[in-house]
Amino acid sequence: MCAECTSHVSGTDGAGASAGNVFGGAADRTGAGAPRPLPAGAADLFRAPVRGVRTVRGSGSVRRRPAVPAGAAMTGEGRDGPGGPGGIGGGGGLGGGNGGGVRRLGDAGRLPGELLRRRADRSPQTVPALPYPSAAVSGTAGCSFGELDRRARAVAARLGSLLAPGARVLLAYPQGPDLAGAFFGCLYAGMAAVPLVLPGPGGTEAVARAVRRCHPQLVLTGSDGWSPLAVDRTRTQVMEADGVRVAGEPVWRLAEHWRPVGVMRGAPAYHRYYDDGMAGGRMEPAMAHGDLTEVMGELAQAVRLGTDEENVGWIAAVHGVEDAIWRILLPVRITE
Repeated sequence: MCAECTSHVSGTDGAGASAGNVFGGAADRTGAGAPRPLPAGAADLFRAPVRGVRTVRGSGSVRRRPAVPAGAAMTGEGRDGPGGPGGIGGGGGLGGGNGGGVRRLGDAGRLPGELLRRRADRSPQTVPALPYPSAAVSGTAGCSFGELDRRARAVAARLGSLLAPGARVLLAYPQGPDLAGAFFGCLYAGMAAVPLVLPGPGGTEAVARAVRRCHPQLVLTGSDGWSPLAVDRTRTQVMEADGVRVAGEPVWRLAEHWRPVGVMRGAPAYHRYYDDGMAGGRMEPAMAHGDLTEVMGELAQAVRLGTDEENVGWIAAVHGVEDAIWRILLPVRITE
């Protein structure tokens, strides 16, 4: 087992730092006790970082840097393993690109945006969920596949009319369906999402700091109409989007106007951002669409092995995915 994984199990890193520091400056968890033991087989998920992501340790934290050449294949694990055409774009993808030249079978190799489109097409009324007592904490918050897809298409349609693919978009939302729709909307549009999970409506103090650190081309928020964001709108666009309207237009109308775009597996999809209060904040290097597919495959395998919710969260953190985002993506992966 690697030093990084040993630190997860023992609660300390090689220099005696707390396990919380292994995950990019999270609070020290030693007072709360270590997580429950992993089921047989689940410990293997800690043996190596996700393929294509290099782990760089420094200053008591783990920084993750993409090292995947565009078009590199990502493989899934477990029952929903590889099989036929996959990838957004190319053969049966979410749009016209070449999909990085990857051909896969089944749903395991599908990128997160394409997978939601497939679920919405096949089972629009099904509600994605996590198999835990606290399933209400699922980031999709009771939205069906069809509703989540509709929100995402509306956001993607508006983003595509304003920005070029690859643009960085800050998502300033409390955890819930608006954040989920905005995140998938960025994936649909080929944008790089930078989630900033707010404590609740009106809790916008961190937004200005995040804009200074992350330099997004646009800020998506659902609370802008109630608590104006302290953002220089002459330099950064601000757009309000929720389940009813996006930039003042009805969601249903924008969703009908959405057209797929080609998104490659190696294209940037997600930056994790840490807000350090008045000291500022830091943004991690981007994870690609294929990286997210790989991480969700490992989390899905952990769920099949009976891993409890806390340890699933730790596995996600080891691979650089924050709590709010794996709770959005994993229900879509494991609910059929």
